[in-house]
Formats: sequence, C-alpha cells, structure tokens
Amino acid sequence: MKKRIALLIALVMTTTLLIVAGCQPQQQSNAPQAPKTISTQELKDNMGKSGWLIVDARQNDAFNGWKLDGVTRGGHIKGAADFAANWLKATVKDKDINQVLANLIKQKGIDKAENVVVYDANGQDAKAVAEFFLKNGVKNVYLYDVKEWAKDSSLPMESYANYQMIVPAQWIKDVIDGKKPETFAGGSYKIFEVSWGDESTSYAKGHIPGSVHINTDEIESPPLWSINPDKDLEKFALANGLTKDDTVILAGDNPMASYRLAAILKYLGVKDVRVLNGGFAAWKNAGYQVETASHPKQPGTSFGAAIPVNKGYIVDIDKAKAALADKQNSILVDIRSWDEYIGKTSGYKDLAFKGRPAGSVWGHAGSDPNHLEDFRNVDDTMRNADEILAMWKEQGITPDKNLSFFCGSGWRAAEVLTFADVMGLKNISLYSNGWYEWSSNPANPVETGEPQK
Repeated sequence: MKKRIALLIALVMTTTLLIVAGCQPQQQSNAPQAPKTISTQELKDNMGKSGWLIVDARQNDAFNGWKLDGVTRGGHIKGAADFAANWLKATVKDKDINQVLANLIKQKGIDKAENVVVYDANGQDAKAVAEFFLKNGVKNVYLYDVKEWAKDSSLPMESYANYQMIVPAQWIKDVIDGKKPETFAGGSYKIFEVSWGDESTSYAKGHIPGSVHINTDEIESPPLWSINPDKDLEKFALANGLTKDDTVILAGDNPMASYRLAAILKYLGVKDVRVLNGGFAAWKNAGYQVETASHPKQPGTSFGAAIPVNKGYIVDIDKAKAALADKQNSILVDIRSWDEYIGKTSGYKDLAFKGRPAGSVWGHAGSDPNHLEDFRNVDDTMRNADEILAMWKEQGITPDKNLSFFCGSGWRAAEVLTFADVMGLKNISLYSNGWYEWSSNPANPVETGEPQK
C-alpha cells in the first residue's frame, strides 16, 4: 500500500513538473524582445517601407536642427517621428506622465508599426525610449546611432528653416561662458527673464545668471492688454538698452511671456532674438546654475534704426479685417481653446464678451488661456512641425495662405507665430490685440457656435 502511494505521489510530481516546464517557453515567447541594433545599410534598405518607423529619441532641440552630442549635421532623419527620452521624466499637472506618453505612442502611430528604429547620439536616450516602447506593447525595436547617418551627406536629414530662433539651454550656457556656439556670430548679447509682475513674482526666485527682468507690463497696457504704441515701445527698447544689432536671449517660467516679447522685438527690428526652448525649466533640468541676484537695467541712447523695422510682423485691427475679407488668399487664425472659439466661455475673468471674429478659423491652442498643449510637447518644447501642419490642414489652414494669428491679447498667438517662423512659413503676422480689442466694439461682426461647413 505504501509503495502504491509513493508511486502515485511521484507520478503527480512528475506530471506537475512537465506541465510547468511546458508552460515556460510560452511565457518567454510572449515577453518583449530586447532591442537589437541596426546598421546604416539595413536602415537605408528599410526606410520608407510599410511597417517600418523611425523615431528620434533625442531632446527636441536636436530634432529641430541643432548639432548636439557630436553630430556633424543637425536635424532629424527625414520622415522620423519624435519621442524624446527626457519626456519620460516630465511632469504633467494632475496627469500620470506614463499614461500621457502611452497615449502619445498611439497618437504618433508608433504602436501600429511592425518595426521601430529608435535613434540617438549619446547611447542612452534610445535605450530609455526603447524600453518604454517595449513595456507599452511595441514589438520589434531597433537601436541606431544617428552620428553614423549624419556623417554621410548623401543621406537625407531635415532641419527647420529657422531652428536657431529657439535655443537649447546648452547654447545659452556656451554664450555665457564666452564660447561661440553654432549660429552665434559673437559680440554683444543680452539675457532677459520675462514675466508678468515685478521682480518678486518669479525673477527673485531664480533665473539664468546675468538676466535682467522685464515685466510684460512694459510692453502692453490694460484694460484691453493692447500692445503699446510704437513711440512707447521705442522708449521701452531704450530703457532696456536694446539695439537692432544685439543678440537678445529670452527665458522665463512661462514661455508664452518670452514669445510675446520675442514677436515684439522682431517687429521693432532686433535682428537676432532667441527664446529658450521649453522655458526656464529647460535650464534647470540641464543642471545649470540658477541665480537669484538682481541685475539693473542698462539704458541705451539709440536703437539704431527707425522703429518699427518689420512693420508687417504685427498688424492692427484694420489689417485683421482685410484678412477676413480676402478669403481666397488670407486666413485670420484663432489661437484660443475650442470653448473660447465657439463662445462657450470668454476665457478671461475680466472679459464678458464671448465668440470669435466672424470668418476666423480655429487654429487650435490648449485647454484654457494659460495652456498651449496643442503646440507643445510634454516638456513645453515646440511640437513636431509635421504634426502642427497636419492639425492645421484639417481646419483648412495651409502655408500657402497669408496667416495672421490672434488669441485674447497676443500671448498664445505670439508663441504660435514664432513656431510658424521657425518652420519657415512666409507671410505670417500677429494680430496682437486680438479678441480683447475685437469684442470691445459691438460693430465688429461676431460668430458663436460651431462653424457651418
């Protein structure tokens, strides 16, 4: 009897071990495969084929055109999507960043590709992004060093026409350190921290070393928050020691404020205006020194040219109406939230009127007047230009038209104007006074609700 029981137990144990052993290969087959490396020749052979997708894992500035991490040519491999490794460390208020990025994998169509090539130039970014892709269901992932591609001038790479307008933190650090980084001619430069309010609001809490504070009240005035007249803008320029030949570097906690000023400076005629891509957070995330000391303004005596040099860059309400009248060649583009556009909300506590200029076209923006998610990545850098153009195309907004951008008072629209400039779009302008000015006169035609097709 004891022998029979022993044999039965042994049989059960053996059967159990066989079942478990038989399950192991099935578990391993379902596990994501480790990323493989791919050669330049293999990438060339598969580039553009159905089922293959190339993804740039570097910081946004490298994708735009900057030569970072030792590449010999700036920009991205032609046709590549972007998914920067530093997005993995970003924070989005009231949202799980992992879920946000998982949704982004789907939005960019990465999840549908059979083979995904992820590249970088530092040997770290691509691995981090590849690991995230594998965890989120992307099957076949390859790693590639883009320096190999960049050194062969016969292989296609793309840069934005005016990528130099928005700069990486490293570029500013090099300028401060007395170096001559890419696209910087040398000579005089000025760094400004741009924000609303006096120095105590954000400047005193930390800024790029050597920065002088500019309060946005210096360039616009209530109650409509209109851009100041040219004669007052000239006084502003002189008060801050600005000349047409300066290199002016702008940064701040809220990138919109910097872009607002950047548009005005270009309108005035400053030849070289740079905005820190991603705002002051990009400087801090790079680990560079933050300063709290105050630097006084250094007034000047002459701007060096009659203001404004680029008069058509910012237009008045008459030009906005002319754009609406010229439907064949021009579009007045509304850079406000959808709820503002259809008249569900005015967007501002001090603005009662709701709606939009009759005939204007919605150009996307964000969730409210303080956000611009449709044009920014999760780290507040500029969104992929192809995605912006595709978003506009759905609304009938195309680069061949004269595009004049507006929002409530010019902040959001100025940022989008700059991005359009970076992309190389021509015939673009800012209707700076926007909905505040338009809605202040009952005679100006207004629409509400969804536009009729």
